[in-house]
Amino acid sequence: MRKTLAIVILFLAAAGLHAQDAASVAMPFSIVPRNVRTLSTGGLTTADAVAVRLLGDTGLDVNASWYSWAPQGASSNNINADAFVRLSNRLALSAQFGMDIAPRYDIYDAQGTKGGFYSPKDMLVKLGAAYRITPVISVGADLRYMNSSLTSKVSYSAFGADVIAAATFGGAKVAAGVTNLGTSVKASDGTAFGIPAAATLAGKYNVSFAEKHSVDAGAQVDFFFKGGLRAGLGVEYGFNGLVFARVGYSLGLNSPFPTYLSLGLGAKFSGISINAAYLVGSSAIGNTLAIGAGYSF
Repeated sequence: MRKTLAIVILFLAAAGLHAQDAASVAMPFSIVPRNVRTLSTGGLTTADAVAVRLLGDTGLDVNASWYSWAPQGASSNNINADAFVRLSNRLALSAQFGMDIAPRYDIYDAQGTKGGFYSPKDMLVKLGAAYRITPVISVGADLRYMNSSLTSKVSYSAFGADVIAAATFGGAKVAAGVTNLGTSVKASDGTAFGIPAAATLAGKYNVSFAEKHSVDAGAQVDFFFKGGLRAGLGVEYGFNGLVFARVGYSLGLNSPFPTYLSLGLGAKFSGISINAAYLVGSSAIGNTLAIGAGYSF
């Protein structure tokens, strides 16, 4: 039993992706970017908000991905999927799923006899909707369910919500709102730990030139209510709408998410896309590899 408890404590510490004390915030996995393109451009997660996507011209966008997450640290396999569908010019829906599976550990009883094994898991489910108020302004909300299963008998859940307003001006989009605002998680002794809620401000700009070239650049700042700040910058270069190169940087200052540099490549043909991302410059999540595929029109 003592060995099981020790392993759980070690898992909790490893799962803390940040410079803060690992016990200072619950459900840090809930702010991991779940889209490969987003991950490779500095983690600009607001770009995936349903209100922002509604201001584009995409009718349907579905993606699935696998991450080899933090292979030198927490070391989990992450399975992700997201979907966006435009019901009309004014209304859109979205959904997102994430499952993070940590390495399994052996279970021992009070007498020290091995009694099986268990793989800790984190799960995130999001459902969202957005409405276009005017041709250039939209608002949207996402409801979140989060669960951490640490042992076969110990799990924690929380609920949260994102509320984002977005506006577009030519090739530029701006967005602001709150993310992950929700319930706290209580430990067995009654101590409550908040989830990483934040006030968010983001902007993106797209420009095309010389017929076949495009650049999409963006920035995002998250001010966490529990203290700390995360700022991200990302750039995507596209050639003829077929191949893409991406780079991003995410700066975490006492944040639930660490500082890292991201690199990415992508290709798209007839609506089918393939994307890859690689993270460096972080002792916590460095060498993370992400691969994904999607379809959009």
